[in-house]
Amino acid sequence: TASAEVGLSFIGRLRERESGLLNKIDQALVKIEQGVYGECENCGEDIGVKRLEARPVAELCIDCKAEQEKLERRMG
Repeated sequence: TASAEVGLSFIGRLRERESGLLNKIDQALVKIEQGVYGECENCGEDIGVKRLEARPVAELCIDCKAEQEKLERRMG
């Protein structure tokens, strides 16, 4: 029973992640239609091509993302 519950929990988390990614893909498609795909939502600078190749749904440039992660680590 415990094994089945762990499996169901894992599947639930996986579905949540997939749903979140699909939402981000939809947002990226809207940005493409609006002509703003690849612009950092924080500073407005272009997101690097290599970053977009690695993570096409990136919303922040690498500098803004690094700063965001640093603040998140501080806040715990």
